[in-house]
Amino acid sequence: MIKKRIVFIIVLYLIIGNTIQAQQKWSLNQCISYAIENNINLKEYEILEKLSLEDAQQAKRNMLPDLNASTSAGLNFGRSVDPNTNAYINTEFFNNTYNLSSSIAVFDGFRIQNRIKYQQFRKQASEYNRLNATDDLAFNVMVAFFDVVYYKGMLEIANEQVEASKLSLKTTEKKVEVGLKAKTDLLDMRANLEEEELNKIKIENTVETATLKLKQLMNYVSADEMELVDDSSIVVNEKVAQPQQLFEQYTSWSPYYQSIEANVNATEKGLALSRSALYPSLYANGSYNTGFYETNTDADGNTVAFGDQWKNNKNQYLGARLSIPIFNKWAIRSDVKKAKLELQQAKNNLDNERQKLFFEMVNNLTELEALYKEHSQYVKRTEVDQLAFQAAEKKFDQGLIDINDYYIAKNRLATTQSSVLRSRTLWEIKMKVLQFYRGQRFWEGAPSNSPRGEN
Repeated sequence: MIKKRIVFIIVLYLIIGNTIQAQQKWSLNQCISYAIENNINLKEYEILEKLSLEDAQQAKRNMLPDLNASTSAGLNFGRSVDPNTNAYINTEFFNNTYNLSSSIAVFDGFRIQNRIKYQQFRKQASEYNRLNATDDLAFNVMVAFFDVVYYKGMLEIANEQVEASKLSLKTTEKKVEVGLKAKTDLLDMRANLEEEELNKIKIENTVETATLKLKQLMNYVSADEMELVDDSSIVVNEKVAQPQQLFEQYTSWSPYYQSIEANVNATEKGLALSRSALYPSLYANGSYNTGFYETNTDADGNTVAFGDQWKNNKNQYLGARLSIPIFNKWAIRSDVKKAKLELQQAKNNLDNERQKLFFEMVNNLTELEALYKEHSQYVKRTEVDQLAFQAAEKKFDQGLIDINDYYIAKNRLATTQSSVLRSRTLWEIKMKVLQFYRGQRFWEGAPSNSPRGEN
């Protein structure tokens, strides 16, 4: 019975341990999805979007008439005006009045309509800004993710260098003991091993720094180690898109570009809104009034009851108010001029961003082509440097070359391997950018927002 319990505890421990280990693995899509859900800055953009939505809804509500009610009560002392006779009296009396009023804009130079359209474009710009902030966050996380992957790859290369040096050191120690190698070679090897160990420590520190940056972008508050899984299946090839076609694709859907267009449209409506102040405005208004006055008495000198006075003292009013701007120190025309300049500025900004986006795409496509050529060449060079290092290792063991030539071949192989890793990582980042230009948000395909386990 006790043995069964021990076996059960061991199995349970292994299951829990594997589960915890599996939970520490993160793919790129999962890192981005987690960041989008937990990033604080994005929540600020969501609040701004809600504020712009409320402004747009209020602009529509401004087409409705307003309705206000008021009441007042007071006790008069000394010399006062009798509300019933408008004569002066010296009698203390109580009065109570009620008012209900309403007004509506019949014509205000299309100010309300222009305000509605203006706020609608501002709302669109706010929505696009939130989406663009999400895209920016996704790309920042992607770059941080690949930084960690790259430096972990560099750490593997550094580990291989250290392990290779340790093996060579052991071989050299044996040969020094039997007199086949000089002691200076052994000292040089130990010095190189220490340098490689130091380089490994530096890369480990860089991995920790890069991981911390990734966690910060994700708002992942945990001291646990993150194990990243680069599950992309991108094959480095020479196929790239045409910049003009790619530019047209991107500008047709990009929230960044559309937010700038929405700002231009909003600025145009801002100009129309400024011009609205040049037109006359016509408002219709009406009111209902009644009251109770203690001085209102009947033939016997008794104060008339509240209900009777409510009916007898009521009065209604209907009217209209026309306002025509004639001279206001050129303030309105000055606002119109400034609105025109702001529109010109917004259009210039749009043209400038179009130009920047186009040349950014051209630059990215050019870098893709260059990375393909570099990667292909580095892969070929790795094969040659691997063979050269194996030959140098044998020659060094046989005493045909000195230790300097050995380390030249060894370091050249490590440098080439690092270049292969770098060119492939950069290629992968650029390809993600290219996918994004085509309207593919690659991170939206993540199956869940939590770390995934092993299959």
